[in-house]
Amino acid sequence: MGRGNVETAKQLLEAGVKIIQYREKSFTSRQKYIECTAIRELCCRHDACFIVNDDPYLALEVKANGLHLGQDDIAPEAARRIIGDEMLLGFSVTRPGEIDRAADTDVIDYLGVGPVYATSTKKDAATPGGRSLIEYALKHSELPVVAIGGIRLEHVAELTCQGVCYIAMVSELVGAADIGKRVADIRAAIAEGKIF
Repeated sequence: MGRGNVETAKQLLEAGVKIIQYREKSFTSRQKYIECTAIRELCCRHDACFIVNDDPYLALEVKANGLHLGQDDIAPEAARRIIGDEMLLGFSVTRPGEIDRAADTDVIDYLGVGPVYATSTKKDAATPGGRSLIEYALKHSELPVVAIGGIRLEHVAELTCQGVCYIAMVSELVGAADIGKRVADIRAAIAEGKIF
C-alpha cells in the first residue's frame, strides 16, 4: 500500500492494536534502530507492547517490551541471559516436537504457533500445521498461544473459539486499504469467536 513500517505501525496503533512486532529482514542495523526507536515511542504513546524480532541486542537498545525468536535464531536460554527477566520472550514453534521442547524450558513467555495456514510473508516458512497444530499446543503447553502464519479475517472466529490467546496478522492488516476498518472487522470476528 506504499506505507513504510513506521506509518503502518502508527495506523495500527490508532486503530487500537495493542501489540506491534517489528520484523524487518532487509534493512541495515542503523535503519532498524531508527525505525524501532520511532515505533517504540508510538507504542508508548498508545500504551501498547512493542516486540522486536530476532535481535536481543536491538530489543535491549530500543527498550522493547519483548523479543520474539524463531527456530533458527539464538537459543531462548541465551537470549534470556542477554535481555534479562523483565522483557517478554516469545518463541516460534512449527511442529509438535518443538512445542514439547519449548514447554520444557522456563525462559519462554509465549509460543508463536504456526504457520497455521500458508503464508506469503516468510519465504522459508514451514509446511502449515493447520488448526491441529494449535490444538496440540493448547493441550501440551501451559504457555499462552499466539496463532501465526497466513491468518485471514475468515479464520479469526474459529481460532478464537479454539482458545488461542492472540492472533498475529501481517498481510491481512498491512495490505488493507483502510487499516482502521480492517482492525474493526477483526475485532468483530474475535467477539464472534468468543460467543461459541
